[in-house]
Amino acid sequence: MIKTYVINLPRSPERRESILAECARFNLEPEIFGVDGKDLSNDFIRDILFEPKINQLSRGEIGCALSHLAIYADMVEKNIPIALVLEDDSVFNFDPRPLLNALANQPTDSADVYILTHKTSRYVANNKTLSINNLCFYQAWSADGSNAYIITRNAAANILNFQTPLKVPSDWWKLFWINNCFNFHICEKQIVGLRAENSLIFMSLNDLARKNRKKYIKAVREQTPFHLRVKYLFLRLRHSPNLRRYGPYSRRRMLKFF
Repeated sequence: MIKTYVINLPRSPERRESILAECARFNLEPEIFGVDGKDLSNDFIRDILFEPKINQLSRGEIGCALSHLAIYADMVEKNIPIALVLEDDSVFNFDPRPLLNALANQPTDSADVYILTHKTSRYVANNKTLSINNLCFYQAWSADGSNAYIITRNAAANILNFQTPLKVPSDWWKLFWINNCFNFHICEKQIVGLRAENSLIFMSLNDLARKNRKKYIKAVREQTPFHLRVKYLFLRLRHSPNLRRYGPYSRRRMLKFF
């Protein structure tokens, strides 16, 4: 069985008990990580952010991103080849153990991310990347949410490098993929769903100054090398007719790239 991590804040014991009970259903023994953005000092936030004067991440988004990055750092430090990462509002729709065991026996020397939820995810319908334990994975194109995914050590290391300094929320998978952080896969079945409760992270576009937003979008886009942006545009032209979407469409995004 591969390593399991859970993200939970100390101030949310009820959510912790809920996710631990969910994991116990399938004999998963997770290690808990959690960084509360409310506890971070202004000086600390200024020191870790990319372009802190115009950075538009909320404290909740910063804490969430740092929680995921702490897991990646743990994987790199302890040389953990592959891991399941869950946020504390996750619920299993299927028994994950056959998939986890199958992935544990796969080569893990490449950089891969496997999205296990269908929250407004897009994929290339004619591009099946692999089949694992009778489950088909497609080439993912984009995905919202970071509540359930499997990640290899090399992918974790690449995201750590890209997110130093901290640029975007933890679920900007498309931006990470465009910047060659990993191979991107999405499962045909929604292995993990979300509980019917409010997320602890929310940011309204109404709270953002339009001028600063435009400046920040430009600043982050410029971090993607030109040749990778060109490569993405060619892929977009090639795959557009075959793009499909899981989950409802959502306009609630902090920023929009490409």
